[in-house]
Amino acid sequence: MITLTVGFSRNPRLEPLFQGAVKPQHINLEFVYCPPGDLFYRNLRYDEFDVSEMSISDFLITRERRDGSKWQWSGLPVFLSKAFLWYTLSANTNSGIETLADLRGKRVAVPDYPMTAAVWMRSFFKELYGINTNEITWYNGRTKDFSHSGVFGFDKEPPAGITLNWLNESQTMDQMLDRGEIDAAYGIRAVTRKESSGMKPIDRNGGTQIDGNPRIRPLLKDGGRQITLDYFRKTGVMPSNHMVIVKSAILEKHPWIALELFKTFQRSKELSYEWAAEMSKAHLMFDGEDLKKQSEIYGADPYPLGLKANRKMLELLARCSVEQGLTKKPANIDELFFPVVRDT
Repeated sequence: MITLTVGFSRNPRLEPLFQGAVKPQHINLEFVYCPPGDLFYRNLRYDEFDVSEMSISDFLITRERRDGSKWQWSGLPVFLSKAFLWYTLSANTNSGIETLADLRGKRVAVPDYPMTAAVWMRSFFKELYGINTNEITWYNGRTKDFSHSGVFGFDKEPPAGITLNWLNESQTMDQMLDRGEIDAAYGIRAVTRKESSGMKPIDRNGGTQIDGNPRIRPLLKDGGRQITLDYFRKTGVMPSNHMVIVKSAILEKHPWIALELFKTFQRSKELSYEWAAEMSKAHLMFDGEDLKKQSEIYGADPYPLGLKANRKMLELLARCSVEQGLTKKPANIDELFFPVVRDT
């Protein structure tokens, strides 16, 4: 029996695995739960986990910048979260921003410039509104010493052609948006997660009232439904935020672990769907109606695993990474993943 330390955020598609209803063969998993931003920072800075959830964008950057001393990871094509965090994007009411099309030339803050959700947000801007990344002035909400951007050295050498400003310890995105010091931001709501890593909070909040604030308003009143559909119709891609990585040394010594873990994540997701279907019968007036509408547009499984089903999405993200100055050349998608899972 091989014991692996596993770092993950809470995810309904992994609850069967977390609860022990699904188990890999010959592998004992010791889980550490942590909010995603903290989790990725810990892995980037300290390489804590044998198996871990990881930002796809951060993984692409580490593949290009690793030097043999750190970030020796191989990917598993497991994608269990969607890139919708930025749909909470809000604007200052005096900014002149009525729709996303008005963001050109504005000052926009994101928690961390290289985070995958921010990469996808900028892709939406370009694909649907023709706004290039360098046409916006960017603000990094996390401080230099406690952010993914800081780990990658973007404070010393920002992405080429990009204006990237940094918030200091006394500044927070919510307060700056309220005062009109930035024009738009996402990630400004108070963090209510119960998980605690014991670390200093990576995402800071200044206590600004958001709901009912006359100076701040959300830009996507439908929660992002229409823009998701528009993007999907144009690109054929449903964006994902996170993937799974494993220390390469472990897979090189035990290659069978890669496929066994992949199958375990697949079984957990499938069982979570069964649990959700049972739960929905107690809450939906007309059984299956919401799922039916979703399936008609995006297919029966909005979270497909495997490389074949996600290649187009990964190729688009790799191209966006280059266009936005995060990497220098598009990643070879196959090389991101351990060989035995490339045929999935």
